[in-house]
Amino acid sequence: MLGTVFKQIEKAWSADAGGYDQVIQKQLSNEEDVKHWQDELRLVLGEKPLHVLDVGCGPGFFTIMLARLKHNVTSVDGAEGMVERARINIKKEALNTKIYKGDAVLLDKEKEASLDAIVSRDVVWTLYDPEKAFIRWKNLLKTDGKIVIYDGDYRRDQSSLRYHVLKFTSDLINLFMERKHRKKNQHNSPGNGFEQLPMIRHKRPQYDRELLLKAGFSKVEVTKDCFRNSPLRLEFWRYGYQGKKFRVIAYK
Repeated sequence: MLGTVFKQIEKAWSADAGGYDQVIQKQLSNEEDVKHWQDELRLVLGEKPLHVLDVGCGPGFFTIMLARLKHNVTSVDGAEGMVERARINIKKEALNTKIYKGDAVLLDKEKEASLDAIVSRDVVWTLYDPEKAFIRWKNLLKTDGKIVIYDGDYRRDQSSLRYHVLKFTSDLINLFMERKHRKKNQHNSPGNGFEQLPMIRHKRPQYDRELLLKAGFSKVEVTKDCFRNSPLRLEFWRYGYQGKKFRVIAYK
């Protein structure tokens, strides 16, 4: 069952790879976005070069940010389309990073106790077995390692007034900016496996903390993602209806 869900989801992400690549190209050309994420990653990881795994790397935005900060980066994504886009973007930057297609839950190509940090952005909500993933990620970390998760309470409270107001605003903005209604992404289509994901059935980030502590992490810090939640940013009005964003840092 889980294997089928995984295949459905990764097929959907591959189909959407081009659209997501356009999004990160805009982020890479936006000085505010680049500065924020470089400062943010420098804050949570420190100045010393680390061996970092970028899980669910997509078209490679975080991989590029981490490599620019001189970290030794390995990137993995389950969708072949995303991996192909990431390879192209990494090559453009002339960065020396390793990237491959793999299951973010199993990560069977990685060695235990080999990583200083594992980083992900908007990935954990898509995991078909987050509890198993967190146990595996912990085992891959060195003694003083950490995982850093940027995510959101996605696909919940879709009947709330807040959701409908933000969704209506988003549609108006996208209609104005793109001169057309936003096309439905593959991952929004019924029957693609996303409706079976465990994370969308729980309140987050409370559930993340619960699973991380259960997995054996010694300390878990949860912080609001003030940058992505800020109503002063156009991104909030375009995508804020999807759910409130947050950051979680878990220490081994």
